[in-house]
Amino acid sequence: MKKFVLTFLFQVMFITCMKGQVYTVPSKNFFSNMMQVHFVGQYRKGADGLFHYHEFNGREISTTEYNQFTIGLEQFYCYDKTNNMYYFYTDNTLGYYNPQVINYIKYMKNIFKKTDVKNVKEEEAKLLMDNYLKNLHTKFERKNDSIVEKRRIEREKFVKDSTEAAQLKEKEREEYRKKHNKHDLSMSKTYELKCDFCDMEKSLRDYNVLFINGDTLYYMLDEPDIRLLGIDFNEIHYTTLSQEFKNDFKFKEYIDTWKDSIINNSFNCQNAAVLNIIHYNEFKDKICKVAPNGFIQEWGWELNSVQGIEPSFTYFNSTKKTIKYVDFYFSVYNPVGDKCYLKYDHSYIGHVRGVGPVEPFDSGTWDWENATHYTSGDASEMRIVKLVITYMNGTTKTLLGNSIIYDN
Repeated sequence: MKKFVLTFLFQVMFITCMKGQVYTVPSKNFFSNMMQVHFVGQYRKGADGLFHYHEFNGREISTTEYNQFTIGLEQFYCYDKTNNMYYFYTDNTLGYYNPQVINYIKYMKNIFKKTDVKNVKEEEAKLLMDNYLKNLHTKFERKNDSIVEKRRIEREKFVKDSTEAAQLKEKEREEYRKKHNKHDLSMSKTYELKCDFCDMEKSLRDYNVLFINGDTLYYMLDEPDIRLLGIDFNEIHYTTLSQEFKNDFKFKEYIDTWKDSIINNSFNCQNAAVLNIIHYNEFKDKICKVAPNGFIQEWGWELNSVQGIEPSFTYFNSTKKTIKYVDFYFSVYNPVGDKCYLKYDHSYIGHVRGVGPVEPFDSGTWDWENATHYTSGDASEMRIVKLVITYMNGTTKTLLGNSIIYDN
């Protein structure tokens, strides 16, 4: 039975070869154990809809790959007797067979003796192969040109048909842009965002957008990250947007409206980090200019149940030196402006010392809960009289009157 099937298939192949050396692509499930199939090159349609050339350089091809990507009928165009190679092409492929079984080798030779397929030497076979390869390139270049041209025509028609609608929509956008700020983004709900730069988590509904690059949103908070002496520092934050955020209809509307000016594919996290450093240094320079010796950031006081004075101070060091001590000298007054003396020593000036260290551009806070000064019960106001700042290098700075700066 097996011999009958083989004979029948060989006869079918012989008949088809005699009719111009064209035959249906054989079943590789049967022939794979009789021959090796090698591809020189092949055109395949890519995801872009165009045909792209894949170079194989004679690599042996599996049955699966052959059946999956080969298009059309095989046609032999020459035979290299010396190397036992049968060169063929299909609608998209150039390759050759190399029979492996001795009986099949003899069979193929007998068939090709009765056809007009050229029996050539290896050099001529390669020249013919190059010629057929050029023809293959030419054919698919024309196919691609035809596809591109068809797309161009369809695109021109689409543009022509939609021009009026696009112009109307653009006019509406322009009117909207005139009345709104491109940096303002209001979402339909509140989203929890975590900054990839500072790890800060914040629930936000409104965003001060700087740029969008891919899935990364670069933004600033509505409130400054730091405010000292009325001077603000706004840090650039950035976060990777969730799919839910990107699918929010408000975000889609925002991108559709401002994409030409808010999308910046060249801005990245390194840019944000550099700008944050630059802006922070500018912020520091402004603070140092206003308060070159530092300033009282916060302060307060209260009387305990036995009229003991319990002050609290936060002092900000805006110098380049580390503070060792801050000595605060103060007086207290009653509601009509009379200075209240301090009991026990009958002095009108009190003193407390804050012990550091307080590093440059940092602050130190002190609370004196155990009173060392006592006054009359009608004391209602405290005034700072003097500050003496001692630095770690032993130098001191005394501040009086208007030279004492307060962060209001």
